[in-house]
Amino acid sequence: MLETAALLLALSVGTNAAPAPPVDSQTAIVEQAQQFTQEFAPYVPPVVEPDPEPPKEEKPTEPQKPTETKPWVNPYGQTLGTCTTKFARSNTNRNTNIQLATKACNGYVIQPGATFSFNTVVGQRTKERGYKEAGVYVNGQTDTGVGGGICQVSSTLFNAALESNMTIVSRRAHSLPVSYLPRGRDATVSWGGPEFKFKNPYDYPVMIGTYYDKSGKLTMSILGPADAKIAKPTIKVTEKNGVYTLTRTVNGKVNYTTTSTYGSH
Repeated sequence: MLETAALLLALSVGTNAAPAPPVDSQTAIVEQAQQFTQEFAPYVPPVVEPDPEPPKEEKPTEPQKPTETKPWVNPYGQTLGTCTTKFARSNTNRNTNIQLATKACNGYVIQPGATFSFNTVVGQRTKERGYKEAGVYVNGQTDTGVGGGICQVSSTLFNAALESNMTIVSRRAHSLPVSYLPRGRDATVSWGGPEFKFKNPYDYPVMIGTYYDKSGKLTMSILGPADAKIAKPTIKVTEKNGVYTLTRTVNGKVNYTTTSTYGSH
């Protein structure tokens, strides 16, 4: 379009101007068009670049504090309470029952506030589960029954629970004295009858650890965190008129007491 306008202008100018020397018509048209384009091209303002921004001051970075990691603590690295009793190696049936009940308790974890039940954890003592006929106490008399001897396990555990300041929920003495513990420190159990239960009073789990030594020793322990701090109790048994009273004292305060009476063999 610009070339057409330039050509018309050139023709109008040419009619009023003095004759020019002859030139090539095509060349003249192109030159006139270029000149018109240059004279009448739209104005384009120059691009103004913004002033460069002043460099930002870099704030010194504060050194990061190393992440504090707590050292690993063995959750069952401390013996809170333990007890060891002895048994005769010759009584194989009884020892089988002791070993089975001990194995059932070993590694059992009691969560904070939870209650351990001996009968629930050990289960019913039956021949199908491997328990044997052995001596038992029944209403002040000696007899035999499947699972005889497991009361040594519950009694040994009772003393470990006392030493570790567990909350004793249920405990009953035998009707006759036992040979493996002093009077007042035993705990009988029977399926559907007397129970032994204790509660974990701490804010961390505890675990039962057991050791059955074929040479004739049974050890039951309550285990807790390696860094646990507990007050060691004082346990005393007194006797008056055939009644044995066990008292546990912690920091000068009595927090558990139980009584026992026994018949004679």
